[in-house]
Amino acid sequence: MNRLSAATLCVLLLSTGCGAVRYPRPAVTVPATYRGEEPSGAHYESLGELRWEDLIRDEELAQFIREALANNYDAQIAAARVLEARAQFGMSRSALFPSVDAEAGYNNLRSSENSAAPIAGGFSTEIDYTSVSAGLAWEIDLWGRIRNANAAARAALLASEEGRKAVLQTLVSEVAAGYFLLLDLDQEVEITSRALRLREDSLELIQLRVGHGYSCELDLRQAEVLVKSARTALSQLELEREQAENRLAVLLGRNPGPIERGRSLLEEEFVLSLPTGLPSTLLDRRPDIRQAEQQLIGDQALVAVAKAAFFPRLSLTASSGYESSDLLQLFSPANSTWAFGPLTNLPIFSAGRVRAGVRSAEARRIQSLLLYRKTVQQAFREVADSLASRRRLAELRAEQAELVESLKQAVELADLRYRGGVSSYLEYLDSERQLLDAQLRLVQLRRDELTNTITLYRAIGGGWQ
Repeated sequence: MNRLSAATLCVLLLSTGCGAVRYPRPAVTVPATYRGEEPSGAHYESLGELRWEDLIRDEELAQFIREALANNYDAQIAAARVLEARAQFGMSRSALFPSVDAEAGYNNLRSSENSAAPIAGGFSTEIDYTSVSAGLAWEIDLWGRIRNANAAARAALLASEEGRKAVLQTLVSEVAAGYFLLLDLDQEVEITSRALRLREDSLELIQLRVGHGYSCELDLRQAEVLVKSARTALSQLELEREQAENRLAVLLGRNPGPIERGRSLLEEEFVLSLPTGLPSTLLDRRPDIRQAEQQLIGDQALVAVAKAAFFPRLSLTASSGYESSDLLQLFSPANSTWAFGPLTNLPIFSAGRVRAGVRSAEARRIQSLLLYRKTVQQAFREVADSLASRRRLAELRAEQAELVESLKQAVELADLRYRGGVSSYLEYLDSERQLLDAQLRLVQLRRDELTNTITLYRAIGGGWQ
């Protein structure tokens, strides 16, 4: 009988894990090139392969990014989620191995002297009972239920790790974008302050001209409106700058407060432009795509787990120990006990619960598949949008710079014409307002260019290294 049990156990162990599911990567349509990318020769390095330290040259900004990666709460929460997923994976993996438990107990029992089965004379109504035992239980994974559950837990761990990388990637881009916005607002405040000083000087001139009868009251009121509008715009910009500092400070893990500056906006630059690389590499570089794929792998394994519920579950149980009413004789060979036997559990009727569980798991797998394909498609769109913006923003900034130069000359001519009495103050006023708007727009376009470089870097999978 013992030989038959041993042979049966060997057969069961050889069958363990035969139900494990293989994962085929789903087919997605990958373009040959990104839309908007200029054709170039062969390159062995792409922008997405750079570390963010190699991309950013502003040491102040680089220090801010390091601080954010170390202190930002979103990054810390993502790291804690990885620890949780790792612990869950360890719990799931433990089901592959036998579990061993030890148990010890002592009981003092007293029986009634007037019960339906009275105690015979000469026997005590109190009994001491002591036991010590160790038990073993092991589920034989015939249909791959445990292994697929373990694969799902492993995929959840990898997905959480990719999710952490995605958080770091987003954090790097948000810190850079917030810093560039702050430099943009600094530049806008400087331009608006300079315009306010010029308008105040112009107002003094108008007051003198009105006092001597060279200008009318309308010119004075228009000059006053111009000064007040500049003061209002300056106050609004200073408010936005303070709020931008607060947002960036929170990203860095600080309390709201002032932020140090490095280079000015016009001095900011990145490393030499590199190609984006092959679109097919995007699937393996972007953390959000890898996270979606790991979620799909996990949900596919859970389908196999749900299907395994249709089949019987077989467990091996064994126990050994000692039982005695005499504590001093507890470990006597005559008091030893042992038990061994397989235990099987076969579902017969569950009112459709098992089948519904399989359908639910299949539905989740389909959702994960669609989410994976959507994430891939969204990634290609983000790269294409960033490439289009890079090309258009460069053109817009060049045109805007020419417009600013033209408006400067127009303001100088309008000022000369007004001082010479050839044109009205309204002509000068309109030219000066257009110049201020154009200068502010030029600064914003420069900030958009810098931010778009970071956006493109993130879109092709860089920023978390």
